[in-house]
Amino acid sequence: MAIILVIGSHFDSTSSFPMALGKYFLLFFDGNLGVRIFFVLSGFLISLILLQEADRTGTISLRRFYMRRVFRIFPIYFAYLAVLLVLTEVVPIR
Repeated sequence: MAIILVIGSHFDSTSSFPMALGKYFLLFFDGNLGVRIFFVLSGFLISLILLQEADRTGTISLRRFYMRRVFRIFPIYFAYLAVLLVLTEVVPIR
């Protein structure tokens, strides 16, 4: 829901968006609300993960937490960079 709110709020800045709908469209797609929801959910999930670790091990290791994040995020990040590199070589620039 948070992502939909943020993406929807950016539609009015595209060149093909009908300006007559802009005011009404932004009533339903509030990007600021979407960002706030995202941060609340992120904080809740991070807290939940750390509390579960504290229950399981009796302590919280921020080093282990961040290492898990690195191993979860970096493979996708590097795959994304590889796709961009391939696209810059394959797709001609106008």
